Amino acid sequence: MRIAICDDNKAVTGDIDSMLQKIKKEEKIEMEDMDGLTVARKIREKDPYTILIFVSAYDSYFRQLFEVEPFRFLDKPLDEKIFREYFLLAYKRISTQNTRFAFRFEKRIYQLPLREILYFESNLRLIYVHGKDREYRFYGKLNQVQEQMESMSRYFIRIHRSYLVNYYHITYMNGKKVELFNGETLPVSKEYKDRALSRYLELLGDA
Repeated sequence: MRIAICDDNKAVTGDIDSMLQKIKKEEKIEMEDMDGLTVARKIREKDPYTILIFVSAYDSYFRQLFEVEPFRFLDKPLDEKIFREYFLLAYKRISTQNTRFAFRFEKRIYQLPLREILYFESNLRLIYVHGKDREYRFYGKLNQVQEQMESMSRYFIRIHRSYLVNYYHITYMNGKKVELFNGETLPVSKEYKDRALSRYLELLGDA
């Protein structure tokens, strides 16, 4: 992380720098008491989008890694060709995560990063956009939103006539419901069950 400290008083910038260095030192001590899997769990609790690539000379806890959904796993010694391939794939995914969804409602135009959208909900003629911090709405059809999402991102799954869910905010899915990281549960309809589960498993494998 790079931090710029801007102030016309050098004493103030010095104080801020000292405080940041103190935080850095304290956090480093804390990290030394954790293994990679523990760190990954803490990261995943805060951000489902973070790309995790594990590097290890052993695979004794490989199965445990699935709970934190690593992007890739690299063996030691590192192969430069494979490392380059995984890095470029990770970069491509990060780039798509910054894509924004734009919509208009009551003479205002909104735009939200896709990563901030938990799910879309259709109710009569309105589409509700459930974000991490608040809810938005606009007039439209969920089929059209789905088509737009498919052209922008691979990570939205249609689970119901009324719901289109962001894969990255799903804790788990079965044939009846989806649970999100924020604790919400949404129904999976019979009409969409097979396609939704297939898509979910495909994305899990791709992770």
